[in-house]
Amino acid sequence: MGNPASVKRKKTEKRRKKYEARLGPGVYLPKEEREKVNAAVAKHLEQEKVASAAARKARAEKKAAPKVSPTPKV
Repeated sequence: MGNPASVKRKKTEKRRKKYEARLGPGVYLPKEEREKVNAAVAKHLEQEKVASAAARKARAEKKAAPKVSPTPKV
């Protein structure tokens, strides 16, 4: 059974999650707030892209660096 108000809330949240998964974050927000959220998400994605490129470049430099053979221990 359960509390009818709780059941209704859960169904609403499930529907909202489906819409957000399909249409992007902030679908239910008013236009001004949705634009702020979309700008923040875009900024975050851009920062991730830059960080990923820097990591990729560092990895390539490390791979291309000459390998030094260890000195034998006597």
